[in-house]
Amino acid sequence: MSNKKVERAGVIPYVIEDGKISMMFMKPSDGKYGGTNFQLAKGKVDDGEKTKKAAYREASEELGLFKENTKNNHKLGVFLGYTTVYVCEVIDKELFGDPTTPEEVADTGWLTPEEFQKEGRDLHKPLVKAAVRHIEQQIK
Repeated sequence: MSNKKVERAGVIPYVIEDGKISMMFMKPSDGKYGGTNFQLAKGKVDDGEKTKKAAYREASEELGLFKENTKNNHKLGVFLGYTTVYVCEVIDKELFGDPTTPEEVADTGWLTPEEFQKEGRDLHKPLVKAAVRHIEQQIK
């Protein structure tokens, strides 16, 4: 059995309303997908696939995100040693499709950074803090 880490990629979509940041996350349908708390929409990078393409594919599958409904797309960095994370501003918060992987996704939702720190997956809390710092720098 190999100990090789699987390369993953994900996106944190966000909106700014009344000066407050809200970010969209997914809640897995089964603990085998990383627990049952809200977490980053992410997944495996397929062979030959670029991390950005994989990140947006996963966000489409798990959140219903349309890449055309985003702007200010930035690579946040690589976290947990092998997960490349992007952030993007959502143009229209209401313009989302349904997740195409309902067997993996129990729910999606907009959370403030404070709500994520209470309700989010512990492993993802540091990367969400980094995303918030990045977003706050962009809006200054």
